[in-house]
Formats: sequence, structure tokens, C-alpha cells
Amino acid sequence: MSRTWLFFAALLLCAGTAWGASGIQGRAAWRGELVPGIVVRAYRSISDIAAGKAVAESAPVGLDGTYKLELPPGSYYLTARDGSGPLRPGNYFCYYSGAPVQVNAGGYRNVGFNLIRVPQEAAAEKAPRSGIRGEISYQDAPLPRAYLYVYQDAEKGFKGPGYLIQPVEKGTFRLNLPPGKYWLLARKRLRGGQFGPIETGDYFNYYHGNPVTIAAGEVREIRIETITRLSMLEDDPNAPFVGVRGRIVDAAGKPAARLHVFAYRQAEMAGTPEFFSAPTGADGRFELALPEGGPYFLLARQEFGGPAGESELYGRLDAPVRIDPRGKTQEVTIRVAPKVN
Repeated sequence: MSRTWLFFAALLLCAGTAWGASGIQGRAAWRGELVPGIVVRAYRSISDIAAGKAVAESAPVGLDGTYKLELPPGSYYLTARDGSGPLRPGNYFCYYSGAPVQVNAGGYRNVGFNLIRVPQEAAAEKAPRSGIRGEISYQDAPLPRAYLYVYQDAEKGFKGPGYLIQPVEKGTFRLNLPPGKYWLLARKRLRGGQFGPIETGDYFNYYHGNPVTIAAGEVREIRIETITRLSMLEDDPNAPFVGVRGRIVDAAGKPAARLHVFAYRQAEMAGTPEFFSAPTGADGRFELALPEGGPYFLLARQEFGGPAGESELYGRLDAPVRIDPRGKTQEVTIRVAPKVN
């Protein structure tokens, strides 16, 4: 009898382990083609990427371009690449720009990687003033009307204006910078503007050589190849939604379109939000994925960057929200009105 009990107990333990597994899964592709042999790595911070301090790595991606990486619940920054050691020209690479990714207990998040090939860059040149020069491109062609974002640290996850934003009108740039360490990103939103979420069809990327160290009297060549979002890598109809959904309405109760919901961890709701939604449609509906826990303080507004302007539609949710670890989605309504300064 005791042996029978031990046998069934062991089966239950194994089943519990399987049911409780969590992590990430998905595909890796280069210009729409699935790429085998890529390894996905998870990090606790962005600075750990350059230091090579991965907390976990996947088996090489299979012939079908898919991978699966088991991770305990938590927040992670992710990369995908072939090989190991310093990146070299020709290597495949992707930093997942949707990071940090929140892994919840008992489930796998779908995370796709849109890879680039690391370009050849010239050696640093001597110059009277230090800085960078180079190109922002998309599939080997200069990308016009983009923006180069320069950050001095990675702690805020590259949200907000950072140290400097440089318009890049025709794909090439030259920028004077004091000696130091910088993180570089490129973004181009089809709707225009320097701020806001990256939407389907927008161009963006994290520079593969981050962080860049600039010495006094030298100019570094920087080549950033942008990517776009691919639904084939991101769609996962079986993935449970964790976060908050709802409507934004005006004073008359009518749906308010083209507004974003910002989520903060502090009641003051000042500065760069931790999370933000895509713009609402004509029905005023929004969906904002959030990690478990909280509290989160929510506000709705039209624009990104700086305080809300005079007459800008703006409103706050009266009470903070908490995200149920069992995945129960909250439904809220945020009322907005023209801002009066």
C-alpha cells in the first residue's frame, strides 16, 4: 500500500512540476525567414547583456525557427543571437525591444525575435571633437525621417527623451558627444513624432554594440539596422492576457479616440510612465498588459512627453489597480476632459 501511495505521489509531483512550468517561447527570423541555431538568453538587467551575465539560455533554435526557454516567474531582458563571445560582422542578433518581459507562474509568454545581421563598421577616427557618425537603415537602404535616441544609462528601459534625440532626415548622421558611455536606439513612427508606443509598421531597433564608449578626440562609426514588428513572431492566440482593459470616455460619456493609458507605480504619476497602451480606437477601448501585483496608478492623455498641454484631453482613474496573479482581468473606465492649466 505504501509503495502504491509513493508511486502516485511521484506522479502528482511530476505533474505539478509540468503544470507549474513558466518561461518564454516563440520564433526567431531574419527578414521573414526562420533561422535555426539561434540561442535565446535572459538577463535581469540591460547592463548584464554587455557583461555577458545571462541567467538562462535556450537550446539552439530548431529547424522550424522555434525555441522554448523555461524561466521562473520574474522580469527579464532578452536577446537572441548565433555563436557566443563578442558580436562580429555577419552574426545574427536581436535585443527584444518589448523588454522587460514579465513571466508569470504557470505559463509561457510568446516572444518573437526579428533578427539583423551585424554590419561591418570602420575603426574609430581621430577628430578635433568626439562623437559618432553613421547610418540608420532598413534592409540595406538608408531610412529617411528617423530619430536617433541617445541615453546615458539603461535603468529606465529607454523610455522618455533620454540625453538627446537627433532627427536623421536622410538616413545618415554625424553627432558631437562628450567622451563617455552611451546607449543608442533608432525609431521611426509612421504617424510621426518623437514619443509614443511602437506600433505595427513602425521602424525601430537597439544598437547591437550598446553601450558605446567614446574616447576624447575620436569619432565612432555606428550603423543601426532597424526592424519592424512581425505578427508571425508575436501572435499567440492561446496566451492569456494579464493586465487591465477598459474604456476612455469624455464628460458626456462618449468614447474618446486616439488616447493612451499610462501606468505608474507612484501616485504622483509624474515623469516617464512604466507602461503605456496603444491608442484607443473609435470605440474608446484600450488594453494594457501589466505585470502581476501593483498597485498601478492610471491616467489617460493624448500626447507623450512633458506635462499635459492646455485643452489636451486628460483624466485619471480614481483608485489604483492591482493585477490578480490568477490572471483575472480588470475592467475600468477613465473619464477625460480638456486640461486646464
